[in-house]
Order: sequence, then C-alpha cells, then structure tokens
Amino acid sequence: MDTRHRAAARPVHRLDGRAWRDLVRFAGEALAAGLFASLVLALATFIVSTQAAASPAAGESAGRAGLLLRPAPGDAPLPAPLLSTAVEIRVSGMVARATVRQRFHNPTPVWQEGVYVFPLPENAAVDRLEMRIGERRIEGQIRERAAARAVYEQAKAEGRKASLIEQERPNVFTTSVAHIAPDEDVDVTIEYQQTLRFDAGAFRLRFPMVVAPRYIPGRVDAEPDRGRGGSAATDQVPDAPRITPPVAHPDDATINPLTLAIDLNPGFPLAKLESPYHAITARETVDGRHRIELAHGAVPADRDFELVWVPDVGHAPGAALFTEQKDGRIYSLLLLVTPPEADLAGARMPREAVFIIDTSGSMEGTSIVQAREALQLALGRLQPGDRFNVIEFNSTARALFGAPMPVDPATLGRARSFVRGLKARGGTEMRAALELALTADRAPGFVRQVVFLTDGAVGNEADLVALIRDRLGDRRLFTVGIGSAPNSHFMSKAAQFGRGSFTYVGDVREVAGKMDALFRKLESPALTDIAIRWPGRAETYPARVPDLYAGEPIVVSAALGTVAGDVVLRGRRGQEPWEARLPLTADAVEPGVGVVWARGKIEALIDRIGEGSPESEIRPEVVEVALAHHLVSRYTSLVAVDVTPTVPAGAVTGTAALPTRLPEGMSYEAIFGGAPQTATPATLQLVAGLGALFAAMLLRARYRRTARWSS
Repeated sequence: MDTRHRAAARPVHRLDGRAWRDLVRFAGEALAAGLFASLVLALATFIVSTQAAASPAAGESAGRAGLLLRPAPGDAPLPAPLLSTAVEIRVSGMVARATVRQRFHNPTPVWQEGVYVFPLPENAAVDRLEMRIGERRIEGQIRERAAARAVYEQAKAEGRKASLIEQERPNVFTTSVAHIAPDEDVDVTIEYQQTLRFDAGAFRLRFPMVVAPRYIPGRVDAEPDRGRGGSAATDQVPDAPRITPPVAHPDDATINPLTLAIDLNPGFPLAKLESPYHAITARETVDGRHRIELAHGAVPADRDFELVWVPDVGHAPGAALFTEQKDGRIYSLLLLVTPPEADLAGARMPREAVFIIDTSGSMEGTSIVQAREALQLALGRLQPGDRFNVIEFNSTARALFGAPMPVDPATLGRARSFVRGLKARGGTEMRAALELALTADRAPGFVRQVVFLTDGAVGNEADLVALIRDRLGDRRLFTVGIGSAPNSHFMSKAAQFGRGSFTYVGDVREVAGKMDALFRKLESPALTDIAIRWPGRAETYPARVPDLYAGEPIVVSAALGTVAGDVVLRGRRGQEPWEARLPLTADAVEPGVGVVWARGKIEALIDRIGEGSPESEIRPEVVEVALAHHLVSRYTSLVAVDVTPTVPAGAVTGTAALPTRLPEGMSYEAIFGGAPQTATPATLQLVAGLGALFAAMLLRARYRRTARWSS
C-alpha cells in the first residue's frame, strides 16, 4: 500500500513549544469560561427565587401560589388552611333556598386568616351568615361594605374571631375568616335565595362550584395582593386581585371537596329528572318530593352542577303566581309560559348570522372541541337567502369575511374549513371581536343575530356589556356558555342587553341537543315590544320584558297592592298585535319571594350605572333596599364577630388565600404555561443563556488563535 496515501489520510502533528503554551492557555480559559457560566446560572437562580418570593404572580404561574403561607421572614412555609364545602338546597316551585357551609381547618401550628373566593348563581340573593366555632354560633349582621370591613379589621386587631362575606361580582363572593387557631375548625354558613330557569319545557337548577381563571386586560396599576394571591390590578380591572384566586395544579387532589344534596318539591309529577354533569341518586317520597344526592359523596369542586326536571305531560305550568306578604307589602313572582310554539308558527325571514367563537387559552381542552362542534352545527342550519360571517378571537380578533356573505356551497365550505383549523391559544380580547360584529350598518329585510360562543373568562364584564348595549342596534345577541364553569354573570348580562338569551353547553355530548334548541328559537318568529299590565299598582323587575322566542317563559317579580284581577300581556308578532289575558290568584305562598324582588331591584339599579346614571345617586338606593332585606350587594356585606378575644398575646399569625381548582376540561399549561414543577423560569433561561453565549464567544476566539496546531 502506498504510504504517501496513508500519510495524507492520517496526518501526524508535532507540537512545538509555542503550540504547547497556547494549548495550556486555551485549557485554562475554557475552565474559566465554564466557571463564569456556572456563576451566571447560580445568579439567575437566585434572582428568580427572589422574584418568586416577592411576587405571588410568579409563584402563581407555577400553580402553587396561596398553597403555602410564610408566617415570618426566614421561617419555613406552612400549608394554607384547608376547606371543605357542604351544600343543601330546598326547591319549592320556582324558588330555591340554599345553605352553603364552608369548613375552614388550620393544619399548622400558627394562627391563620383564610381568604376564599367562590362562585354562587348569578341571581343569588345572599341574606344570611353564621359563624360557628365549636358550640358557639355568631349570627352575621348586614352593614354597608366599608363599615363591615372596618368591623372585621377591628376584630382582627383585637384578636377576636370574625368572618366577612363580600360580593365581588353578582356571581363571585369572598369569605374571610380571621384567627383560625392551630388544628381548629371554623364553620361559616351562608344562605341565599334564587329563582329557577324554566325553558323549553324543563326546569333547571345550577350550582357553580369554581371561579375559573379570568383574563385581566389593561395596564398594571399595582402589585398583586400577596394576601389574596391573585392577579395585579389594572386600569381596566382595578379589583382584579379580588376575582382571581390562586389555582392549584390538577394533580393536587386535596383541594376543596364538596358535597351537595337537594330536597325537591316540584308541585307536579315528573317525566324526567337528571343531572347531566354529575352522577346522582334520587328517591321519591310518598308526598311527591324528591331527595337528590351526589352518588359518590364528596366531589372535586371543578365544574358546575346542574339538575334538570321536566313536568309530566299535562302538568307543565301555563301560568303560576307565588306570593309572600312581608312588612305590609305583597310580593309576587309570576311565571308565564308564553308564547305557545304552535301559535307563533309563521314564515321564516332571511337571517344575518354572525358567529363569534372564543379561541383563547382558557378554551384549550374540551371547551374548544365543544365550540367547534357547536359552530359546525350552526353553519349547517343556514339556508339559501341567509348571509353570515365567522369571527374568532384570542389576543387579537379576525373575521373570516370582510362583511357577512350570502350562504352558498363556496362560502360554507370556506367557513367549515376555517372552523376545523381553529386552535385555542393566547389572551381573551373580547372587545375587538364584538366591535367587528356590532357594526353601525343596517340590513333591512334580515333578522340580524349574533351568536357568541365563549367561556366568558374575563374580568372586564361591565365594559363589554356597555359596548353591547351601545352598539347593538337592530341585532339580537345570543350567548352560548362553553365549558364546565362558564362566567354565568357575563353570559346572562350580555344576553340581557343583547335582547337575546343564553344557553349552557357543559359537555360535548349535549352540543347537538342544546344547539338545536337554540336554533329553533332563532328561527321562530319572536314577540317584540312586550308590555305587562298588572291589576292595581305594581313595581316590577325586570321593568322591561325582553323579546321572546318560541317556548320561552316570562318571569317577573313584583311588589303589588293586590293579586285580584287579570294580568294582560301585549306585544307584536311580526307586524301583527298579540295579546294574552290571564286571571291571577295567589296559587301558592312562598317565603323568600320578597328577597327575590329586592335582588331584582338591586340588579336594575346597578344596571342604571352602566347606562350613565351617577353612582353617587344610585348607591344610596341600593344600600336602602339591601339593608331593608338583609342582602349582600356591591355596597353591603355580612359580618360576624365573636365577642371574646381568643388569640394569645404574641402569637404568630398569617393570611393565606385558599386555592381553587382548575375547572374540569381546562388545560393548566395553556393558561399558566409550562409544567408546574419542572418548567425552567424564563428569567433563569435568559440570564443563563446570555452567560453561555458569552462563554462560547470567548472560546471561539481562543480557538482561532490555536487552530494551527490541529491543522
């Protein structure tokens, strides 16, 4: 074999003295660069850990904010108080009375304050608070909100136990419990009244279990509230820390177990009784009542509970009046199941349908699947002569077409392909999508409808509702609540001011049925310009009855002087006048109807603020009604204080925001980002990356100087 070829293939290097010196220098510099990178990494780790300790938001992104309490600087963190909830609901006719008992347990050796943000139905009228420690019971008193908070803080300062119930939104409340002793249980019981939904021939009772994470838009105005563990306040949502509790990772199975039982007295035989989202047991008693319980006992508080019952054929209510006499007044709750579907059958008018679909990060998981399927069904109901558009939104909004397009195979094909490709990601900027849908143009000859599919997980509800009210024009807005725990307050308010209706879709298996019922409403002629004439003088809420579609009821609460006479319902069906006359008698006496009326009046007063009335004028009226009926409101709270100080002198105390669960079906990583326990913080990645880059640049420069010994 030719040795010259062997030498060319495998050169032999001989290092002179200078090359040896360069090699030694290179090795030393490589070692120095490695040490430098290690120091940078350690510094980055220190910076991130310091930020996490100083900012609850940083810890929250990892899913552990509020789970640990640090009682004093340098002390080891301790678990936050534990919570369990027991719910008992009594239903009679159209009214439900609920008792919610929250048990706070302190597993630590220090005294603690527990702060818990929780949901209630959007029409809940909270009127009672009781705190129980052992055998002692302390009844809550209604006060103006600032005064109640002052009483609570004074009790804390004096070492006395206290509890406080505050309303953050009509469907979001906060319980604060001061001075829970080590290894002690404190029970806080609240009670509320609500009216039930009756729609498409079925009664529905819904109990929300969890406040879903909210998207908070705007410029940050203040640091997060460390005691609450929530988001920072912004110029658009100044109370953001109060509506964004810390969220536990789904792997933590110990958070917030809940039991629920219902005593149902429907007043008629039932054709169906079911719970679509939870397994239940139900047994009927000899007097026609039903006892319903969760089949598996305690369940995770991670999705709304719903109970549905349908009257047997021939027993569906056509009209019902429930009354209560209190403080010299007669309060009434009227249910009118009108208009009958057969009476309203008529020619179908062309529709202009604009579909808005939420594709933000909170929709990741089962919610986006439900939304896509619902939208595909909606597209399938369009007919020639209609026109439509599809708008999606996350951090930005985009429309499929520049304007609503006629329905034909080409436009429907593009829309179906568009919907199939939708993915959940980013923020929840609803305003831009609503602005695209609620344009100032008009469309004579078309029934104009906007169908809004979303979980409603935002904190700026009032701003969005104001936009809908101001720009609705000749349209009607229908909201479809997607997911296991949608924001019912926003969904119902958007539908109210959109002069439409709202529908919940909590499971992909019920998309077809729920959307079919909604489409039948949209396609049926509506009663418009509705007015109710009562016998005698009446103060009623809602004061303005919304437009009605086939199968929808009218539910109105009233303060009356008499229940003798007829109630007259008038409206327009298309261009024709329509009238119904019903005799009223006190069919049933129902305690709590006065509370329902007061809750309706407070809601109507708050709505006037959004319509431009000065808050300084509305607030005294709200306070007057709330104090008279012992109700929690935006301006009033319930507070209970123990008379005896219990905290030993010098005891260490702390405050902890109790975490909530993530609603079932939501993606933790899509909302908070990354794996909670193994993800590397972005700050550490950035600083460590810069250090490694600097070391690499240094080594590359030295490599070029010594390259000759390896060539």
